[in-house]
Amino acid sequence: MPNVEERKEDRRYTLDRSFRIRQSREYRRVYARGKRFTNRAALMYVAKAKDRPVRIGFVATKHIGHAFARNRAKRLMKEVYRLHRHELASGHEVIMLAGSFLTGASFSEAEKAILALWRKAGLMERKK
Repeated sequence: MPNVEERKEDRRYTLDRSFRIRQSREYRRVYARGKRFTNRAALMYVAKAKDRPVRIGFVATKHIGHAFARNRAKRLMKEVYRLHRHELASGHEVIMLAGSFLTGASFSEAEKAILALWRKAGLMERKK
């Protein structure tokens, strides 16, 4: 896991499997124990985890549209997470359920809304 003090050019901006929640039992655990936050971009469940990097799962249900709309919403959420993963406080597991806003939003609009949601949940690390 990259150190917070690490220089930006040294960071890897990949979205490895180790940074994602992938198993059904992990999703159920976060749904059961997580605190809920919402805005127009997404509904988010945040659960405390051991002191390790943030792990996140992405969900887009059929109520937001057809497959291409769901895939676009998940791609936007994943890209924002990939670029801003280093700014998130460690020790959390997160599930993000896409909102219908993401199906028609530009990347900058989606990024702004998702970052606001993370700040609301207290996931963004404070700048020193």
